[in-house]
Amino acid sequence: MNIKITGLGYYLPKKIETAKELAPKINKSEKWIISRTGVKERRISKIDVDKMGAIAAKMALNNRKKPDLILNASGVGKQVIPDTSVFYQKELGFEGIPSFTIHSTCLSFLVALNTAATFISQKTYKRILIISADRGTRGRNLNQAESAALLGDAAAAVLVEETPENEQSKMIDFSMKTWPEGSNLTEVRGGG
Repeated sequence: MNIKITGLGYYLPKKIETAKELAPKINKSEKWIISRTGVKERRISKIDVDKMGAIAAKMALNNRKKPDLILNASGVGKQVIPDTSVFYQKELGFEGIPSFTIHSTCLSFLVALNTAATFISQKTYKRILIISADRGTRGRNLNQAESAALLGDAAAAVLVEETPENEQSKMIDFSMKTWPEGSNLTEVRGGG
């Protein structure tokens, strides 16, 4: 699928929480956190995912024309209904652009990129904005050290378009497998 990323944006909150600062909150050592997760520091956001995602999206768009599709590729959305992509669109000052969520937890961005590539190759859409924003520290359970040590806050966005015929940028392959037997090991319940 001949696609390329033509715009890239991100939002990194200013506040940093180091492994040393987190260690007493989860009753583990700094060394334990780093050896098990590799995470020496994480960012902590004071603003919600819709605003984080919009900041990243504005950077990715870089004052170019509006996208014709917006995909939310976040691990955890702002809420169930309406879809988080609606809030991104509102924050960006757009209306009428089709938008929806690709929810595949940690793989959401990769699945959204593959979805965008498919839409572009089918000529369904030409300019697709993918936004991924998560505020994992807001819902982390400090009594579950393994997950609390991983979670941080940030946002990223890309603008995906068809590759011009004279360029060689393309998506080569996509493969995904799912093993449901571990589904109870990473639960975030709600919504029904």
